[in-house]
Amino acid sequence: MKVIDDGVIKYDRSNFTQCNPIDLVEYLALEYWRKKLFKLNLIGEYPEAGVGFGNLSELRDYSQFHQNSHPQFIITGTQTGKYPELDGNFYTRVLDYDIENLKINMMGPIEASSEALTHAAIYSFNRKIKVVFHIHSQKIWKGMIDDHSDFTAIDIPYGTVEMARATERCIGNKDFGIFCMHGHEDGVVAYGRTLEETGEIILKIYQQYIG
Repeated sequence: MKVIDDGVIKYDRSNFTQCNPIDLVEYLALEYWRKKLFKLNLIGEYPEAGVGFGNLSELRDYSQFHQNSHPQFIITGTQTGKYPELDGNFYTRVLDYDIENLKINMMGPIEASSEALTHAAIYSFNRKIKVVFHIHSQKIWKGMIDDHSDFTAIDIPYGTVEMARATERCIGNKDFGIFCMHGHEDGVVAYGRTLEETGEIILKIYQQYIG
């Protein structure tokens, strides 16, 4: 059986405020792209392990709930990859975080994706980035490594401080782009200034390596 390094939450879960489902207006545009990526099997579940993969987020202002200097965002909830469509029960708000201590302050009906700290690191590193899509594809992942595309080191696992910092090195001074996680099998991350820009980056790389 393939060893799946995904799905296990590694951040401190003590600052989770459970609340009613997220309002449709907060996630509608993000869900449009999630459904597209699900149909391409870039979001889903490894059936043999029962572990979901893929997560999406978008920057949003949640200062009405919590004020701080960090970018805030909405993100798909943990272990939601298997569902073709998500509603307000499967998204959550990330209000604050401490990357060095693996802490996240979140509010929603479900806990944030296990990759939430990676998203947080990207938004904090470059305030022009508004969207992050994390997909899984063996073909894309391997193709990007073979082509020497941007990627994080093989010895860096997901959901860690090291991965958060490694993403910063991949991004550099770019406002949009894509990189693969060498130490997180099948994991690929696209980022951009809009949902459309980030989605098109994914669709282009899909055509390049899968067709």
